[in-house]
Amino acid sequence: MTRGLVVLGAGDHATVVIDACATAGIPVYGLLDNDRQSEVLGTAVLGDDSLLDDAAFAAAHDFHIAITDTAKRARLADTVTEHQGTLATVVHRAAVVSQHTVVGNGCFFAAGAVVNPGSRLGRCVIVNTTASVDHDCHLDDHVHVAPGARLAGKVHCGELATVGTGAVVLPGVEVGAGATVGAGATVTRDVPAGATVIGSPARVVQ
Repeated sequence: MTRGLVVLGAGDHATVVIDACATAGIPVYGLLDNDRQSEVLGTAVLGDDSLLDDAAFAAAHDFHIAITDTAKRARLADTVTEHQGTLATVVHRAAVVSQHTVVGNGCFFAAGAVVNPGSRLGRCVIVNTTASVDHDCHLDDHVHVAPGARLAGKVHCGELATVGTGAVVLPGVEVGAGATVGAGATVTRDVPAGATVIGSPARVVQ
């Protein structure tokens, strides 16, 4: 990456992304945020998302979306690509991502994250702090694997799914598109699309 990175979002997750960029030697040019904070960890907020409408601005930078809300992340990713912007992947120096994986544009791997061989990740997937994705998993676009979550081998998470903090998904289980696995849950069977599951073993509550 030779161009300065623009981070979209200036909330708590942005601090994690900025710190990861520092460990990886990725220069952060600035942030865009609709709440217009002045700076985050010394990185200036340049303006709001309307700057993406400037074709010259979009062409001059790479972009990373530092927002954990899957639906918002998906909308911003579409906006960036519609304006011919480039979505950049950020890997913390303390993350381990196997060279035998397929990783889409715009993904984020936080400190301590592990992704094992044979896994396939779509665009803008987050594997957060100390989360692990074991062998041959398939994570569709905009999936968020929250801090400390564990996906065993051959798990499939559909688009926009969220696996909550400290949750465990057993081998071969499917987490449907848009589903939410609650913090600390143990998922032993497939989760329907759009459902929310909690508990151990996990049960559908919504």
